[in-house]
Amino acid sequence: MHPFIHIYIILLCIISSFFNSQATDTKPQTQSSLVLGLSHVRSLYTPSMTLLNSTKYDFLDIVEPVTAYTDGYLLSLNLGTPPQVFQVYLDTGSDLTWVPCGTSSYQCMECGDQHSSSKPTPMFLPSQSSSNTWDLCGSRFCVDVHSSDNRFDPCAAVGCAIPAFTSGLCPRPCPPFSYTYGGGALVLGSLARDSVTLHGSIHGIDPLSPVEFPGFSFGCVGSSIREPIGIAGFGKGTLSLPSQLGFLGKGFSHCFLGFRFARNPNFTSPLVMGDLALSSATDDGGFIFTPMLKSVTYPNFYYIGLEGVSFGADGGSASTMAAAPPSLSGVDSQGNGGVLVDTGTTYTHLPDPFYASLLASLAAVVPYGRSRDMEARTGFDLCFRVPCTRAPCAAEDDELPPISLHLAGGGRLTLPKLSSYYPVTAVRDSVVVKCLLFQRMDDDGGDAGGGGASGPGAVLGSFQMQNVEVVYDLVAGRVGFLPRDCAVRA
Repeated sequence: MHPFIHIYIILLCIISSFFNSQATDTKPQTQSSLVLGLSHVRSLYTPSMTLLNSTKYDFLDIVEPVTAYTDGYLLSLNLGTPPQVFQVYLDTGSDLTWVPCGTSSYQCMECGDQHSSSKPTPMFLPSQSSSNTWDLCGSRFCVDVHSSDNRFDPCAAVGCAIPAFTSGLCPRPCPPFSYTYGGGALVLGSLARDSVTLHGSIHGIDPLSPVEFPGFSFGCVGSSIREPIGIAGFGKGTLSLPSQLGFLGKGFSHCFLGFRFARNPNFTSPLVMGDLALSSATDDGGFIFTPMLKSVTYPNFYYIGLEGVSFGADGGSASTMAAAPPSLSGVDSQGNGGVLVDTGTTYTHLPDPFYASLLASLAAVVPYGRSRDMEARTGFDLCFRVPCTRAPCAAEDDELPPISLHLAGGGRLTLPKLSSYYPVTAVRDSVVVKCLLFQRMDDDGGDAGGGGASGPGAVLGSFQMQNVEVVYDLVAGRVGFLPRDCAVRA
């Protein structure tokens, strides 16, 4: 979920023991996380993408509902025949799609309160799907998940000659894998193939109806660290969901509901893949566009450039903008710098000393007193005691300044105030405490899995994308932003 994926070859016996171990249940609560009180094998599979590449899907758009959770956004996956339904995190910062899976209970270590429920974690049961099989050792997905440039490739370890699996002719199932994320998160599992059913429309005009995509490759995960419920990878790599379904030649969009709707399944907003995602994202439609930067080192992820940050209702001017360090406006030849657009990271992370200077500037212009005790309790760096006689305390009624991101190419994205500051207490003595929900970029990349010595210079997280429609225009190579009430579009 956090972007930089390092694939480790682990002895098969060790992986197998993890994969079959016992367990219980959903996403980690770190000290800096804030609880906002919201919401097989039947036959060897011969890889074939014929159906997915057929003209039947040339004009297909996919529209899926997305719901808010306590620290991210969830997408429903319908896997298998008949379909088994799973709620997974929508993550643009990774490629692998996986679900808890297997014949024994799912084990998740360091998963905090969300995994302490007595209710068992839903698990995909391969034996209950007539269309399920394990992915093969020589498939491009197996090669991708196993870092094939290692001379001790596990496909060779299970008795498959290198020429056989590189040519796609190895008849053995793909060996178990280890897939890691930033912040020390890890999943262990095996690659499976099965049908995934989504909701599609031809030209975005016909009514939505189920569309089955056969042969979808995903992780059947039996145990994990800090990753409790599953992930839909939306990066640009071979394994990602839009890549496998053929939508990386077009693009996709999402409009995240406000976190006040978290854990409320009655409110959803759309994830759109295909031409429909791009049709409304025009220069005269109010969208703010910025170029999609390229990283030779990390080509599977979505980068944009940041030129500065300003405070105030007018969004600031060039003279009042705090200039970002040059490393945030582009990605160098070693893959360092830029801003990663990562829906799998909750809060936006900015590097020091730029972040520290922004905190000082913001504290100087806000006319409210600090709540030091709440800063200590939540881990957020700026919390203010804001006057409020009665809930709800509307954001437009306070004097906290809007925050604007000045993007490469000249666009200015003014974030909705609730995407920057959030009330972390109830009204008490006519005061509510609101905290700035940005965080410091760790030297080692922290939650974002990069930064410091390598990787992105900053990360744009999902909290700052709430009530902003975001379009990933892979045709024109750009990312577009449009602040709007995503609940209205739901």
